[in-house]
Amino acid sequence: MSNRLGKIYFCSVCGNEVKFEKDGGGTLICCGQEMQIKKEGMVGEE
Repeated sequence: MSNRLGKIYFCSVCGNEVKFEKDGGGTLICCGQEMQIKKEGMVGEE
């Protein structure tokens, strides 16, 4: 089982967020950069 399931990834450029429901492998890319794991307690721009 993937350790990415259920985790939220975000783009530091545009703020998009992705929650893993099914992991098909590969790398998450947004705005030309790899997306980062959103840490617990991290507050996004809203």
